[in-house]
Formats: sequence, structure tokens, C-alpha cells
Amino acid sequence: MRQLFLTLILILCISVSLAQQDNNHTRRQNGSNREVISLAGETAFTIITNHTSDTLKLQGAISFYLPIAEKTFELVIAPNASATLNIKMNYPDFIRFTSSPIVIYNAPGKTVKCIVENINPVKLSFTGDFDTENLYYQTYFKVAQSNQVYYQVGSRTKDFNRFPALADSINQINLKFLESYKQPLSASFRKQEYWRLTYNNAFLKHHVLFDKAFKAGKDIKVDTNYYKFDNDIFLVNADSPLSTEYLWYAVFRLRNRALKQNKADSLLTATMLAEANDVYGKHEIGDVLKMRLLYDVYAHSENNYNKLIQQVSFINPANKKILDSVGHTKFSLPLIGKTAPDFRLVSFSGDTIALSQFKNQLIIINFWASWCTPCIKEFAFENDLYNKFKASKTLVVINVCIDSPPDTWKYLSVKHQLQMINLFADAKQGRYLKKIYNISALPKSILIDRDLKVINNNFERASQVQSESLNH
Repeated sequence: MRQLFLTLILILCISVSLAQQDNNHTRRQNGSNREVISLAGETAFTIITNHTSDTLKLQGAISFYLPIAEKTFELVIAPNASATLNIKMNYPDFIRFTSSPIVIYNAPGKTVKCIVENINPVKLSFTGDFDTENLYYQTYFKVAQSNQVYYQVGSRTKDFNRFPALADSINQINLKFLESYKQPLSASFRKQEYWRLTYNNAFLKHHVLFDKAFKAGKDIKVDTNYYKFDNDIFLVNADSPLSTEYLWYAVFRLRNRALKQNKADSLLTATMLAEANDVYGKHEIGDVLKMRLLYDVYAHSENNYNKLIQQVSFINPANKKILDSVGHTKFSLPLIGKTAPDFRLVSFSGDTIALSQFKNQLIIINFWASWCTPCIKEFAFENDLYNKFKASKTLVVINVCIDSPPDTWKYLSVKHQLQMINLFADAKQGRYLKKIYNISALPKSILIDRDLKVINNNFERASQVQSESLNH
């Protein structure tokens, strides 16, 4: 359970988003802006006007940290024309475009008007809500130190006890930019941005260490006082609106508190939920952390989710209903009892293999990636499972590599002597598979019957498969 949880945290923490909460459409004063925040979601309007002489083709994606929501979009805007993105948001967030270095800040119930004056280099102007904030972020993202810098420094750091000080030196560059920014910004936004950067810096002190250990496949030894920086970071902070950076940090902070209790790995999430009760008391932000933790459990086992949620109380009962709805919607695909979506992928030998070729056999599909250590640890179990049924042809194991370079897939296939049906999905095929098979965390397994109908859309790992699980 511990490795399962940590894997999901790694995957989810790489996405970039902001968050802010209050359910029941409660209002919080934020300088001159009164923002309506709702975990149920509310539409944010982003109007983009093209003042260039060329037709703009803008592509982008949004990944919200809580509740989980993912949306891709594409806009084609003729010269002097406008297009509107209507996106259901739960809190202020960044909208990032993958086709160009455009970043726009918006929030539930708000309307941001962005004028594209030039595309290469990008020059934007803003009216409507968050005009001054968006101008600040346009400059910030050009000159600030990105999170990637932390990972680059961490990769070169031999004595990792030095890393917190190195991280602080990186963050000082960003804080000094905020301090020296001369354009108008409200005092409340400056305070909000200070805390966003502070929580991001604290999160990265946790996550760069975790990421390095994850990729190395072994713990990185640090002194007991490595985490002393946590003593200066508030988990309940009236001066800071909720942000994704805060949630990233808070999850790792709760995890560390739970690990200090030295309980069994299987109790990690339950212990973290208890820690959330202890830390937040009657603050509704505790509900947000509980939703995040329970969502991660739902991603891997609806049964475990149903057991845990019976033990959890919410300050606002509506949040449990939202969580149930999000989890059911997110993890109901592909629909149980329906025909599994077909695919055709290249095998290690260069043949093209279709899922439909294996009709009349029970099928386990394992999705994995080259960077996923828990995925790789399953290879031996998957080989054993495949070989056990190979002669009888009553069950076939198919491994599908996604989000990975083809050379790395081939290298790992040889290194670990993969014997099951071993397939590779390129970037386009990977996006398709992640959508139709609802892949939000790895490893992920699907169990399909002899008529190619989905039996379990979130099947256990090969190392956990019991004989009774295959009685279909």
C-alpha cells in the first residue's frame, strides 16, 4: 500500500495546477476580488482575441489536482476574431497551452479577456478579471526559476542534507522577483503569491528527495533534522488561499507524520486520514485533504475506498457526495460488461497485434511506463502468470508500455526478459489508450473476459492476483 500510494503521488504531483476551496459557494475576501470557490465546480470564461495577422492554432490541457479533472482543448482563431474557453473549475488555476508558451490565470465564475498581440515572441495584454495578476505571471514565467531547476540541482547533489538550503536559494530568486515587481498588485495578492512560492519550495524539498529515491529504487539517506524546515510551515494558514502547491506539500507533510508512527504499510492511508483529523480539526480544508487521499485509494481499489470512507467524517457532508460522484465518474471507464476498446500496437518483434486477436481467452492488460519502478517490479510476476497459462491458452497477459521512449522500452524488455505479449504505444496511441482505458496512475491493469467484455476496469497487480480472481 505504501509503494502504491507513493507512486500515485509521484504521478499526480508532476501535473501543474492551482487549487482553492470552500464548498457551499462560500465567499472569501481577496483584495478587491471576491472569489466564489466551490468543490462542485463553476465555469470560468477565458476569452482569447487574435490581434495578429495569422490564424492562431492553440492547443492545451488542464489537470486539476482536486477534484481530479482533465480537459484538452484546441482553438482555431482567425485574425481579429475571438474564441472562448468555457472550463468548469473548482479554484483559481493556470491554463497552459502546449502549442505555445501561453499561461493564463483564471478562477471559477470569473472572466479573463486575453488579447494575443504577437505569437513569436508571445506578447499578451489583459482586461476583465485578473488583468494585473495575469500581467505579473507573464513576466514571472519568463524570468523565474522553474520547478525543473530543483530537480536538476537535486540530481547533482551528493550529500542530500544540503538540498533544503539549495532549494531556499532557488526560491529566493522567485521571492525577490515578487518583491521587486513594480507594477500594481494588491497587497492580498502579493501575500497569496508569497505563500504559493513558499509552499511550492517546501513541497519540492520533500518531492525531489522522493523522486530521486524513486528513480534509484532505493532510499536516499538523510539526517533526522532534514525535515526541520517543516516546523516553519503552517498547515492551517488564514493568510494563504488554497493552492495546488499547498495540497502537494500538505499530502507529503501528512505522509511524514504518519510514517513516524511506524505502522504497517497497509495502514498508511488510514493513518494519514487520522492525521488530517488531528491537524485540521473543524477546518474544512481537512475535507479537501481527505478527498485527495481517498481519491488516490479509489484509483486502485474501489473496495478499499468503500472500507476507508466508512471510517472518515467530513466537516461538510456535501464533500463526501462530491467525492463519490467524481470517483464513480472517473473510474467507471471502461464500462464493466461492455466490450473493451480495441487497439492495434507494435510488438517487440515488430508485428502489429490487436487486442481482438485474443478473443476466447481471459485477458489481463497491464499498462506500464519505463519510469515507473512499481511497474517494473511486477514483471517477474507477470511473466510467471503468462507462462502458467500459456500452454492451455485460457489466459493471456498483455503488457502495454506507454509514456516511454521506444529504445528504453526495448532495453527494459531485454533486461527483464519480458515473455508476455509485449506491446508499445507511441505518444499518439498512448493518449488514446489513457483516455479510453481511463489511465490516471500506473501501474494499471484491466481484466477482460473471453468475449472481450470488461470484467474489472481496475484489476489487481500480478503480484496480488489470487486464483479466485480468475474464475470467470
